Amino acid sequence: MALALAGLSLAGPVQAGRSDDEAAIRQVANDYLASWSAGDGKKMTALLHPKAVRRSLPAAPDAALVDINAGALVAATAAGDGKPVAGEKPLLAVNVLDVYGNAAVAKVTGSQWVEYLQLGRVQGSWKIINVMYGARQ
Repeated sequence: MALALAGLSLAGPVQAGRSDDEAAIRQVANDYLASWSAGDGKKMTALLHPKAVRRSLPAAPDAALVDINAGALVAATAAGDGKPVAGEKPLLAVNVLDVYGNAAVAKVTGSQWVEYLQLGRVQGSWKIINVMYGARQ
């Protein structure tokens, strides 16, 4: 009985920590979209792990994946590649799908695309490690 009560008393802090992580991950995902849409390469640099890769899934099943590294993603951001067309509302939802220790997955859904972000806690901060991008069909 004492062990069961001890276990219950630990549940609060663990859950609070997960909630804090989910909020931080959600913020990184929102900042990722905001920097992409605004053409803010400096902000994008701060969100990405230096070895991050973004992979784009083509619509055709037999087409090759398109990979770009962190530097190319920052350059594309700064060049304004993600700026929305007039009247487009780019972000629909951010969902944190899973958090396990220092790893997490979030889904970012836009009006024309879906991205899955793999994040890692690096030196105390959540960073985007990998992105899988696909156009909505």
